Amino acid sequence: MHIKTSRTQHAARQAMAAQERQRFITQHPQSQALAVQAAPHWLFGVPLHWMSDWSTPFALQVASAQGAHLLDADGLAYVDFCLGDTGAMFGHAPPALVAAVQREVARGCTTMLSSEDVAWVGAELARRFGLAVWQSALSASDANRFLLRWVRAATGRKKLLVFNGCYHGTVDDVFV
Repeated sequence: MHIKTSRTQHAARQAMAAQERQRFITQHPQSQALAVQAAPHWLFGVPLHWMSDWSTPFALQVASAQGAHLLDADGLAYVDFCLGDTGAMFGHAPPALVAAVQREVARGCTTMLSSEDVAWVGAELARRFGLAVWQSALSASDANRFLLRWVRAATGRKKLLVFNGCYHGTVDDVFV
């Protein structure tokens, strides 16, 4: 009896998932069109590999974001509980941040050289968080690479054990 119930439940879950996939397709024609248009130019058809792991038939296409709200290409609104995976932990497009970014872009922001702001930013990070020394990273993968170098230098070990279970950047430097 248990096996039959389990199979029935599994079939019901599969049917419900198929119905939800179809509903997603029906409600997102513009997102689907944009996904189809972009797919030939991206590995696995998406700009970020983890999007291919989603259960949706194609990635949701965002048109805009403000605060904790997203608007997709089909005009559907969402509350964003991910907030850009912490990149927007204070909300999307907060006015003070938009103004600061516009100001910096107008000054020239891609010199990859130090500026008058560096001393203040370093001191402010130290004051706020209690760590005297900081290093900037542009991604979680960069941060992982930097940390691996520091750990190897501090321990003298060449082999490291890396725990996996969620995505916080790549750790290619530990692969043998």
